[in-house]
Amino acid sequence: MRALALFPLLALLSSCAREQEPEAVYRALVRAVAERDADRAWPLLSTASQKRLDARAREAAARAPGVVPASGRALLLGDAGLASPAVKSLAVRSQDAERAVLWVEEEGRPPREVLLVREGRRWRVELPLPDAVPAR
Repeated sequence: MRALALFPLLALLSSCAREQEPEAVYRALVRAVAERDADRAWPLLSTASQKRLDARAREAAARAPGVVPASGRALLLGDAGLASPAVKSLAVRSQDAERAVLWVEEEGRPPREVLLVREGRRWRVELPLPDAVPAR
């Protein structure tokens, strides 16, 4: 009977142990992209980032039918050799219940901030918005 009473507590503790911190989520995304594993990388992105990537992929596919896939997952991976430099250092700059800002230093790139947002109980990487395209 005592074991049954402890079950809810053990279940709660095990679910807390599975929740990844923002730094671990970012490292998992970098690793998945470097390994060209879209199935692991895609769910580590925020819903908004997934929607933006899908929209950009559809636009690119419309301009080059049959050449460019209309898939945000494929766009995410791109040329993984160029897109996945090694992480030199990673630190939490700020964090609250809904957002975390990481300071990331990668080989061959200037340091930058990376935003993660909490969706449900999980942290997700928010890709930066693309730079505005100048008018022609």
